[in-house]
Amino acid sequence: MSERGIDRRTDPRRGVVLRIGLALTATGVVSAAIDRRALAGVTADVRLAVGFGLFLGLLLFASFRRPPGWMTWVALLSVALVYLAAAAELASSMLGMTSYILLALGATIVTAPHLRPLMVGTFALWTPALWVFGPTAALDQLPALLRVAAVVALAFTVIAIADPRKTHPSDRLRHAGYGILAVAVVSASIGRSNVVASIGYAPGEVGAIVCSFLLPILSFVPLPRARRELLVTGLALLTFSFTGLAYILGTAYQADVVAAEHRAAELVIAGQNPYATFDLPEALDRFHMDPELATHTLDGGVVHTYNYPPMSFLPLVPYVLFGFADIRWVFLVEVLLIAVIAASQLRPSWRAPAIATVIGSEIVTRQWILAGVDPAWALYTLLAWLARDRRIISSVLLGLAIADRQPAWFVAPFFLLAILERYGRREAMRTAAIAGATALAILAPFLIGNFYRTMGGLLTPIFAPLVSAGVGLVRYGFEDYGPLFPRDVYTVLSIGAVFGLLILLWRRPRSLAGAPLVWPFLPLYLAWRSGQNYFAAAPLFALVADDELADAPLDTEATPKAT
Repeated sequence: MSERGIDRRTDPRRGVVLRIGLALTATGVVSAAIDRRALAGVTADVRLAVGFGLFLGLLLFASFRRPPGWMTWVALLSVALVYLAAAAELASSMLGMTSYILLALGATIVTAPHLRPLMVGTFALWTPALWVFGPTAALDQLPALLRVAAVVALAFTVIAIADPRKTHPSDRLRHAGYGILAVAVVSASIGRSNVVASIGYAPGEVGAIVCSFLLPILSFVPLPRARRELLVTGLALLTFSFTGLAYILGTAYQADVVAAEHRAAELVIAGQNPYATFDLPEALDRFHMDPELATHTLDGGVVHTYNYPPMSFLPLVPYVLFGFADIRWVFLVEVLLIAVIAASQLRPSWRAPAIATVIGSEIVTRQWILAGVDPAWALYTLLAWLARDRRIISSVLLGLAIADRQPAWFVAPFFLLAILERYGRREAMRTAAIAGATALAILAPFLIGNFYRTMGGLLTPIFAPLVSAGVGLVRYGFEDYGPLFPRDVYTVLSIGAVFGLLILLWRRPRSLAGAPLVWPFLPLYLAWRSGQNYFAAAPLFALVADDELADAPLDTEATPKAT
């Protein structure tokens, strides 16, 4: 039976492909919003908040096992809103970007209905549209071959998805997946030019050019599947590594968080307790950074304490001890590990799109690599989820995540609810106990003699009266697009959303797919401080937590192993 002859009402791929497409579209939409801000040279604004709102809305629907079919058109509308708004600000004429959106609409219409979400995701991820149809000066700065490579990657992927000929579904998904990955690689390389300029062709640009041509070719070459996937994944991640290295080598520390992590590791090496002796202004001065980069309080002061759990600096101690001058190298390696481990757990058809949600995400490159926000908590959370049939290992890993960074605190209750639903109350209580004991054991040495300062530092990002920052609901109030509520109102809204989503997850677990690892991030959009880094892992987590995408689905009737 041809692909067009499949009954859409009963085909299980309908929901799967739509969820994949929504995750890809969300990644592209938010990346375009971030690149638009960089090209325009502005700070966080309402347009960026809209982009993040659309991003989270798309991921919300991607977390349902059977999203409504009309979400394909909502996703396309989201792409149109973000890209046309960017063109209105960046371009001298709206004609070019309007043509791009009309091309996306036409390509989506002529595509088989069950593949349309992938088409929308492709056009969303192709952020070079901002350069091609936006500021021509920025386009002129890109190497000619890189521009050609971007067009080639897009053209191949569109043709591969829309091709009306009868093609075996696995072959079509392979062609589409490799094309989407090529689009993500080229987009990441071009996005890097917003931050780090290069003379001639940088290694990442050369890799992107090679990927745009070679990945489509490899999708047709008759190689053993494992060897072909190794070549494709290796080439894409190697190119992404060069792009990440360009951020690291081409910039100094630009955020207080990376200076804090590095300085805390130095204090441990010196035999001091960071929670007792750390001072943020001193850390900024240590790395020759602008004092204004320090996090400010509402009364005009600055934060002085160290505000992250101990695992945020303890793993960095060996690297600093051996003389690493820039700890962002560690974070780049962690990002690569996250991508490889996550993709290896998915079915072959979905591995390339999953990696594309990492490579094509400007949140990942700008926050986890450029800004130096430690992504280890996401790595621990990912490993804990994948090992959840081994209760001790999974619980310890969850404890490490909790002891690494505050976003894991929001994930923990959803994680435990998923354990409760799958394995029962006893296993959920055991997981909570082991995870809590692990986190407490790591924290305990720093609490001795410095309990109040240590706990005050850890709770500062949540309860302290810090200046609002981020890309969430509060941004509308600050720019007079709606009411600006007191800080406590946003806190109540976000906490209320956590409880509401937990109740919904508890009542309707069978109708949800990636919710346990995606929903924890949704309430953060309502918080007083909604930093971009909070949302970096969300698209990939949406796929990893989706058991229908797993290469070896977890046995829902199995009893967790004690190892």
